[in-house]
Parts: sequence; C-alpha cells; structure tokens
Amino acid sequence: MNNKCILVISDLHCPYEHPDTIKFLKAIKNKYKPTRVILSGDEADFHAVSFHDHDPDLDAPGVELEKAIKSLKPIYALFPVAEVLESNHGSLVIRKALAHGLSRKFFRTPGDVLEAPKKWSWHFDIQLTLPNGTPCYFHHSKGVNVKKNSQAMGSSFVQGHHHEEFEIQYWGNPNALLFGMTVGCLVDTKALSMAYNKNNLKRPVIGCGVIINSIPHLIPMVLNKKGRWIGKL
Repeated sequence: MNNKCILVISDLHCPYEHPDTIKFLKAIKNKYKPTRVILSGDEADFHAVSFHDHDPDLDAPGVELEKAIKSLKPIYALFPVAEVLESNHGSLVIRKALAHGLSRKFFRTPGDVLEAPKKWSWHFDIQLTLPNGTPCYFHHSKGVNVKKNSQAMGSSFVQGHHHEEFEIQYWGNPNALLFGMTVGCLVDTKALSMAYNKNNLKRPVIGCGVIINSIPHLIPMVLNKKGRWIGKL
C-alpha cells in the first residue's frame, strides 16, 4: 500500500448517512487524490438488528440492508479498493449471531453481506508505517481520549466511533513526533436512527480525516443553516 495520502472515511452509518456524503467524498478524492482509503468502521448502521430497542417507525432488517447497500454502491464506485475497520455497528450481524449461539461457520463475510467489491477488506485493526518512518495504528476506538490511546500504543493513533469528537492531538517522545486523530462522522443528524442523541448537548461533527506525507488533517463538511454542505472544502 502507498501511504503517501491516506483518506480516513469516518462513520457512515448507511443508510443514515448525510445526504451530501457522495458529493463531499468526490470533492475530497478530486482534491487530495488519496493513495490509500481506510473506513473507520460503522459503514452500515444495522439499527434493525441492534441490541438496543428497534424504533418501530424504521425499516425491518432486510429493507434496511437493501438501502444500506444502495447507499454504499456509489462509494464502492469512488473507491474500489478500501480497508474497513471492524466496529460496534458494522459488526452487529456477527455479534447478534454469536449472541444467539450460531457458529461462525454459518456466517457470510461482511463484504458478501454488503455486496462490496472484492478489493474491500475488513480488519480488526491496521498498523502501518508512514512515509516519515513513524508507526500509525488505526482502530474503531479504544476510548474517547485519542492522545492517551496514542501514547499507550507508542504510535500515532487514528479512530472513529466518537461522533462529537473531531480533533488532532500531538505529543512527542525522544524518538518522534506522534499524533492522535479522531475523525468525526458522516451521519445524517436528522435521521430517526440518531434520535437517541437529542438530549445530548454535543452534536456530531461531520467530516473526514486525511494523512498527507505523514501529517494529519481534518476535513470538516461545513453546513449551511439547512444542514446541507456548502459545497466547498
């Protein structure tokens, strides 16, 4: 893999992704021309098979899955090669099956379930070396404090999961300057599946992350008063 420009696509929660997600990702691809694409997890929401209560006004599992695949197909076309991090929502089908005593021998792969391209792969975590020689670790989340996660790993650390967190924190040791980055999300905050957040003072931050020549950057999706992307990076 070429690690010169790594795009980190934050939690999509398809089919409940922000309505301007595809336009936003197209603009990012055109501007930054990523050489490697990593999804931070929660590529699909799977609300209908959650361990929490299912909202009766949302779709049944089969319909939700069909809609999620429809949402993901334009992203497959944009990025035919990608790596996806296992996550609490993205792995719900397997988690639910295991909870009901089904052997892994019965499972289809996440790629099969989501009708993903052959060059999309799922990983518990990803460890790589950035062009400047420093290590970088990618995981859906090991806790909200990304700087502590980074220090505990002894490497730069990139995570998703925490929708309200959109930050880069640097720290150093005698050997290197390292960072922790949390990349926000790409959810539609108006979706009924996100209603649980209405009592939270914090709100999701919509955006992605990119690491260019070993330097992390956050790319916010700046919204207008109607909650739509303004069309500029």
